[in-house]
This record gives sequence, structure tokens and C-alpha cells, in this order.
Amino acid sequence: MASKASSQAVASLRHLRGLTKRVHVAAIIRLFPKFAKLLVALLFLINIRSWPLAWHIRIFRPVLLRRFQHAWLRARTRFLSRTAQTQAEDRWLDSICPIAANPQETTITYRSWASPDDSDWNLHMSNSCYPKILDGARLKAAVELFPMFFRAGGWLPLAATHFHFVKEIPMLSSYEVRLTMGAWDHKWMYVIGKFVCKPNGKKKRQLVPPPSQPVEGEATASQIIALGNGDSEAVTSSIQSPSGLTPAINNITGTDTRASLNAVAAQLAGKEADGAVLHTIAVSQICFKIGRITIPPSLVLATNGFTGISGYTTNAPHPQWAEAKKIMSYPAGGSPRKLREFLSGGWKNVPDNERWWEIAMGPDVEQKRLKNMSLIDDLRKGMESVGSI
Repeated sequence: MASKASSQAVASLRHLRGLTKRVHVAAIIRLFPKFAKLLVALLFLINIRSWPLAWHIRIFRPVLLRRFQHAWLRARTRFLSRTAQTQAEDRWLDSICPIAANPQETTITYRSWASPDDSDWNLHMSNSCYPKILDGARLKAAVELFPMFFRAGGWLPLAATHFHFVKEIPMLSSYEVRLTMGAWDHKWMYVIGKFVCKPNGKKKRQLVPPPSQPVEGEATASQIIALGNGDSEAVTSSIQSPSGLTPAINNITGTDTRASLNAVAAQLAGKEADGAVLHTIAVSQICFKIGRITIPPSLVLATNGFTGISGYTTNAPHPQWAEAKKIMSYPAGGSPRKLREFLSGGWKNVPDNERWWEIAMGPDVEQKRLKNMSLIDDLRKGMESVGSI
């Protein structure tokens, strides 16, 4: 009798255990859709920066902000007289122009971070995402540096971008893109963008200083840039251009390549004063246009208030700024239409000895411009020579 009761107890226990397993499985099956939905939602949140129109919002945020500021100004001065409105707008335009700023010492900073959707399987920012980030940085810089040029209806086409990868940016790291105007000629301006990360802790890392003379056997800048991705372990350099060409010359060893590329990078970028670590250098070749007419960069710089002559401030600007105001400022007798006509070709009618924009930058800026152009010309010519391969 006891044996029979024990068998029934064991059978009941097994039945209860089986029932429990079925309940657990059923519960899991019922919860699976909820977990799946949660996983999909989490995946979308992680990749929020790649949502439709997210890139456009980031790109045009500086433009929208500037338009909002202008609309707010008009709203605040709506009930003033026409003269008072014009004067208020003129003061606001002066406040957003880089009056008396040295073009070679002006840096625009664009902050971002290496999100998961910008990173690759190596858990650092993908090489393909650098141009995307640079688009936003360039437009932010253009809005802040050339407000009067845009007011006249100008735009900035991009001709080429050269990338020099020095060190990877780990995923989830914050970084800055620091843009400076490296050099310009009668048509092109070369904007240097440095992707940097601020080091953790108080210890600052220093960049490799530029050598005074090339080491014997070291490649020239043109040869360096033409290397492209020849050495997978070395720092690489590439270009984006309408032709889609990628250099592939492998005539220098990996050790020499690294040393030479680092030397050119140091000459172009210099050291960061705050100890930030340099990760990538990008040299963008742009020009200034109104419609299909190309505007000389020196003219754009002068009509936005830049000068390399010391001793002037926003409140006490250089004399060339007064000349620019005569063309583009309503209180001074100018207008955006007159500025557009002047930039579009009217400047050619000004006698050579009266071209105020050519002396606005001063001799120091001109000397440094020529020095930087010699470096960047090697970069440009090296890439253009690839077309003959």
C-alpha cells in the first residue's frame, strides 16, 4: 500500500514538473514578440543618427539657427522705424562677421562622437564616415566665416578632399573637427580639418614636430600623397573627386612611408596647443561661386572682415572694412544686390592701385599663405598626376 502511494506521488511530481516546463515554454513564447519589439526599438534608437533626414538636420542646423536669429531680429524690431530697423540689422550683421580676425588664426570647432552607426567591426569610426562628418563641419564653418558671401547669394562647391589617417577614433569617443583656412590662390581655397580627441587625464600628448629638412631617402610630398593605400599598416591618404581615382603607387617602404607621411602631416597641421591628440587630417579644396561665376578667395575674405594686420578690433575695424561696407551695407549706401554685382565681376573694373581687398590681409598673412601653398601644391599635383597612370 505504501509502495503504491509512493508511486502515485512520484507520478504526480513528474506530471507537475512537466506541466511547469510547458508553462515556462508557453510564457517564453508569449513574451518573445515583446522582446523582439524591444530589440528592434533599441536597434533604431542606437542608430538614430542614421534615420531618414537625420543627416540633413545635422548639416543644415547652423543655417537654420542663423535664419532663426535673423527672423527673431526682425520680430524684435518690427515696430521700429524703417531707418531704425536697417541700422539694427546692420549692427547684427557686423556682430556675426569675423571683423579684424586673422584668417590663418581663426579656427571653427565642430564637436561630435563616434556613434555605433558610424563605427565598423573593429569598434572604431569607419573611414567612410569621415567625409559625412566633414560635410557638417565645413558648412558650420562657412556660415560662421562668410555670412556676407551667403547674403549675396554665394555657394561653395567642393572639388576634392584629401584624407590622412593617423590614428583611429574608438567607438563612443567624443572628438572635435577643427577647421582652419590653410591657403588659397586666385581660385581655390584649401581648408584643413583636424579630427582630434582631448586626452584623458592631465598628461598631454605631443605631436611629432616637423623636421627642418627632409631626411635623406625620404619621399617628397607628391610621392607621399601618391602612395594611397599601398601599405596597409601605414598612414593612408586618399582623395574624393569626380573622377573617382584612387592612387596606388608602392615604391616606398612601410617605415619610410610612415615617417614621411607624419612629417607632411606635422607641416600641414602643426601641434595642438591644448595637447589634443591628432587622429586624422583632411584637406578640402573648395571655391566660391555666385551662379557659375568663380569669386577670388581674397575678395570673399575681405568682404567678410578678415585682416592679418594687427591692432584692429571689431569696434575699431581696419580701413578696408569701411570700403566693403560702402558696397554691402544699407546705412553706408550699399546693399546685398550691389555686393552680388561687385563679387560677380564688378571688382574687375576697379583700378589695380585701388583694389583694397588685395592689401586687407597684410604682408604676414601673404607670406604664410605662400608657404602653405607650396606644401598643398605638392598634395594637389601628386593626386592630379595619378590620372596619367
